[in-house]
Amino acid sequence: MYHIITTEFLAAREFLVIKGIVKLYDSEDSSIPSSDNKTWDIIRRRLNDGSIERLKKAAGSATVYILFCNICVRNDAEKCYDCSCDIACDNLIGAKAADGYEIVQLLPCEYAVFDCDFNDEAAMPNAHENPDALFWDKWLKENPYVSAIDDPANWLGNGYASIELYTPFDPDADTFNLKIWYPIIGKE
Repeated sequence: MYHIITTEFLAAREFLVIKGIVKLYDSEDSSIPSSDNKTWDIIRRRLNDGSIERLKKAAGSATVYILFCNICVRNDAEKCYDCSCDIACDNLIGAKAADGYEIVQLLPCEYAVFDCDFNDEAAMPNAHENPDALFWDKWLKENPYVSAIDDPANWLGNGYASIELYTPFDPDADTFNLKIWYPIIGKE
């Protein structure tokens, strides 16, 4: 994976989204099915049934993103966190929440931006793992920031999410670019 890391300030953004949930389990128990595979199965279904094309038309945007962790709720019964994982488009024409779509508004924020090229070394459903590890395990430790989505005060849709852009947006692509914007806040 070839990658470039920068920081970028983004103004407030409004997205029209198809809501989704991913489960982040407390342990690395291999008997628990991967949420990544389920999420990408849903994305494939949404691509095949035309839902994503309808979302793009409703939002007036040709670009599709994944918004991760705008909402994160503890699920003690399953020993995990239920976190939002939404299929999203910039809401360029001011569409209202209707027809299965919701509005997600992100606050102005600085982001650590990981721009990654993949050439057969990872399948798209697992591609976020390498930049995630670089961000959480290395970049945050070496830079004067904390993750905005790490703060429990921001787990209830308070305007922060990571933004993932896959080009092309095709879960079966072997060669693709993944750009992830991780929301960051300066350390106090």
